Amino acid sequence: MRWRLRYSENQYERHNNGVDIIFKIAGIGIIVAVVCQLLKQTGRDDIAMLTALAGLVVVLSMVIGLIATLFNSIKSVFDIY
Repeated sequence: MRWRLRYSENQYERHNNGVDIIFKIAGIGIIVAVVCQLLKQTGRDDIAMLTALAGLVVVLSMVIGLIATLFNSIKSVFDIY
């Protein structure tokens, strides 16, 4: 019984991974947008630009990891290398 429960949890996590990453990226975008607007209204445009750049770097690092996983999956499916 315990093994089946673990298997179903892993299967559930595997299928919802795409939805989770979309929500994470959207959450980061909303937080960065709010912080940038607050900083621009207080006259700190340079720090707002750095905040937007930091948000972009975080999201790109998440996406690059996903692209690497995609390429590894394609390699294993088609027996490349």
